[in-house]
Amino acid sequence: MPPRPELAEPRKRKNFTENDDILLLKQVITDEPFRHGGGKVIDKWDKVAEVLLSSPAFSRETLAGKTAQNRTTLLLAKKKNAAEARLSGVEVTLSEKEALAEAAEAQKAEIAEAAGETVRKLAVERLKRPAAEDGEPTKGTKLVKIVGILAEYKEKELAAKKDQWEAERADRIALERGRLVVERQRQIDNQRLIEVLTVLAKK
Repeated sequence: MPPRPELAEPRKRKNFTENDDILLLKQVITDEPFRHGGGKVIDKWDKVAEVLLSSPAFSRETLAGKTAQNRTTLLLAKKKNAAEARLSGVEVTLSEKEALAEAAEAQKAEIAEAAGETVRKLAVERLKRPAAEDGEPTKGTKLVKIVGILAEYKEKELAAKKDQWEAERADRIALERGRLVVERQRQIDNQRLIEVLTVLAKK
């Protein structure tokens, strides 16, 4: 006799695996759900979730668009913490997931910057339109001016964040190159030591 619905054991919540995170970030980079326009934002995340669930490589049985969005936000936040660790002098080797998170963060910043530029251009175009016949600025004109100022501020803020991201990326590359140089030198030293010991052993 099957158990009554209210007594059935609830399905355990499945965490994201490393591979799930990688697939999620790849799909985010492909679908660009951060880009506004052409429907609601959550609809774009629903599409991301739908594609992932259709993949046999994705281990989760269920995934909502909101969950995909929240998980991506968490991964990008972890990427930021890793970047701060690198800047503090901690040696960090970038994994595939972290590299994808970095790429997704850069894409998100570029999309936001482009959106700010579009708003600024629209504000400038509206400012060029003639005001009311009495020469006094209308409420709409004042609002457009405010929007233009806010858009310009946002644009500068995004540019500063992009510069910071590029600087962090340059630091990461420099640290990785330094690590490779040290590792290569260590291998050379070990090889030389082995050669010396081999010669001495033959004497």
